[in-house]
Amino acid sequence: MKSRKKLLSISAAAVLSLSIAGQSFAAASTFTDLEQVAAKDKIISLQSQGLVSGVSNDLFQPNAPLTASQGVQLIVKALGLNLSAISFFKAPLATDYFAKANNDAWYAQSLIIAANNGLELKADLDPNQKWTKETFTKELLLALEGHNIMHMMKLPPIEIKDKAEITQDALGSIQAAIYKGITSLDADGNFHPQADITRAQAAEMIYNALKYVHAAPNQNPASGSTGDVPRDGNSQPMIPVVDPTGQVKANSIVYENTEYGFRFTLPDSWKGYTTVSDKWEGLSIADSQGETKVESGAKISIRHPEWTSEQPRQDIPILVFTIDQWNELQQEKFHIGAAPIGPSELVRNDKYVFALPARYNFAYPEGYQEVEDILKSNPIQPIANQK
Repeated sequence: MKSRKKLLSISAAAVLSLSIAGQSFAAASTFTDLEQVAAKDKIISLQSQGLVSGVSNDLFQPNAPLTASQGVQLIVKALGLNLSAISFFKAPLATDYFAKANNDAWYAQSLIIAANNGLELKADLDPNQKWTKETFTKELLLALEGHNIMHMMKLPPIEIKDKAEITQDALGSIQAAIYKGITSLDADGNFHPQADITRAQAAEMIYNALKYVHAAPNQNPASGSTGDVPRDGNSQPMIPVVDPTGQVKANSIVYENTEYGFRFTLPDSWKGYTTVSDKWEGLSIADSQGETKVESGAKISIRHPEWTSEQPRQDIPILVFTIDQWNELQQEKFHIGAAPIGPSELVRNDKYVFALPARYNFAYPEGYQEVEDILKSNPIQPIANQK
């Protein structure tokens, strides 16, 4: 999946002014029909973040089958998809993409967003059609993979008793979803791919997917492998932080990376932080499938000391680009994921540009507001590269 700039004339602001009608979200009222639902707490958590809507202010109808329109809206909300970087010759209509859609229906805007963000939906989509467990799982996994939120990988064999009922093009997504804990088999080892998926089941999968995404692997690789000083914040020397007036800032610590040449100021509450080393991948714009990797670079995430796999917190992710890579990214010679907007520059030195990924906090995990406040304080500064 690749990001495409639309060579159109009306501004995205006009598009965003279109009302997002639909089943309203009532933040002040908890759903009253979840008492017998195993995923009750997960659904309430999603509701508190505005990621699921009820059929009314207090009813979720957890056992009702999920329709295509509801499934699309659920994925669009969960991934934070939007039209903010796209402009159009004319205001788009849902029927421009899906002949059976109703332009005045509550789901119309979500269909437009989905169509412009790479979801693999057929033009003859019926918004009112019930979605099967197979269909929702496939669309969710493809959306996560296509937006570079979750990489597909070679998986160990997973025995699914009713594998014969799964269509071939959905098998990989279902196996990945099971392996990553997004969904599961029943006690007899069956998936029931052609059964209607309920609203509660779909919401639980969204919750599990978001939890998986934020439980990042590769924490604390071998010390010294990326030039981090140090790997464990507990042993970080208390480097005095000096503001532009020459005054030392109180109650702050510093993460310093000597390989790439930057220093990041953290509040004292982050003492004991760790770092997570990963990489970003740039995909070719020229490849119609958007699958050819042409660039890559370091991704360094600073992690709060209270982060756990059971209760993840918002990381501070930093993408590292060479100057040439950054210039080529701005010239659209490659893209990162399928988001319609790219990374935003934080600061640079004479060799590297340090940037913030697009939609890094799309799921609003615990601590996201604190990270936003930290980033507003201009915490990152270049230092002389030592390698």
